[in-house]
Amino acid sequence: MSSGEHRSPIGSLERAGGVFEDDALIDQVNRALRSMWSRLESLSRSDEFWSGTNHHATRYKVEDFAGRCVSRNPSDETARWALVGLSMQAGSFSGLHLLAEEAPTRDGAVFDLIAVAEWVWLEVGLDPGADLERALLRADPAVLKRLAEPPGGRVGRAAAAALAFLGGWSFAEAIGRRRWEMFVHALVVSGRSSSDLAVVSEALIVAGEHTLAAAREWLANDASAVVDLVDAAHWWSVYRDADVTDRLRELLEAVSRRDLEQLVGDREDRAASSLRTALLILDGHGLTSRPDT
Repeated sequence: MSSGEHRSPIGSLERAGGVFEDDALIDQVNRALRSMWSRLESLSRSDEFWSGTNHHATRYKVEDFAGRCVSRNPSDETARWALVGLSMQAGSFSGLHLLAEEAPTRDGAVFDLIAVAEWVWLEVGLDPGADLERALLRADPAVLKRLAEPPGGRVGRAAAAALAFLGGWSFAEAIGRRRWEMFVHALVVSGRSSSDLAVVSEALIVAGEHTLAAAREWLANDASAVVDLVDAAHWWSVYRDADVTDRLRELLEAVSRRDLEQLVGDREDRAASSLRTALLILDGHGLTSRPDT
C-alpha cells in the first residue's frame, strides 16, 4: 500500500523528497494514524475519556488519546507513531523525543530520528537544532560510531549523519545535502532579472543575487555539482509542482558543455542520467521525468 492510499479522517503524510525518509517510514506513520483513529472510534462512549465531550473523534482527541495510551503503556508503538505523525503534520520536531526513548536500546531508532527530522526539515525549512541534538544524545556514542562503520546500510548512513550533526555540522551538511539545499533556494530566489521586482524588497533581491552567485561559482568550479542541481529541480517539480526550467537553464550556463559531456562519457548510472538531462535543458528541452524513473 502506498503512502497516499486510505487516508484517515485526520489526514495522512506523503513523501517529502528526502534521502532518508522513505515509503516505509511514511506508511508506518499513516498506519498508526489510521489505527489510532479507529481505536478511538471503537472506544466505548461510557469510558471516562469521553467525559465532558461531544463523543465525536477529532484530531485533538486522537492526540490526547494516543498520549494517554503511551503514558499507560510506553511500548504501545501504534500510539507512539501516531503522536510522531501528528507532530510531523504540525511541522514540529516535538515527536523526536518519543523516538529518542528507544535510542539507547534499538539501533534502528537513529534512522527513524534522522528520517523524521529530514521530513519536517523539508516541509518547514527549519533546522531541527536542539530537538534533534537532545534526541541523538540518548544514543551511546560508541554505538553510533560502530553503526557508522562500512558497510552500514541505511542505519549506518543515519549514524554517520548523527555523528556529524552532533559534531557541529548543520543538518543539511550532516545528511549530505548542503549543496542540494543551496540549489533548491537558487532555483526560486528573485534576482535583478526577475519579473516580479515590484513586489520584492531590495534586501531579498540582494540575498537572492548572493545565492545565485554562490550557485554559479559552485557549478563553475565543479561540473559534477550539476547532479545536485538537476535533483533539486526535480524536487521542485515532483514535490512542489513548480516548473523551474528557466532558472535551471540559466544556472547551467555557468558550466562548460564540454565538461558535462566528458563527465557523462559512457556511464549509465543515475548521475549520468542527471548530466544528460542537463545537456537536454541547455538544448532547449524542458524538465521531464526524474533521472531515477
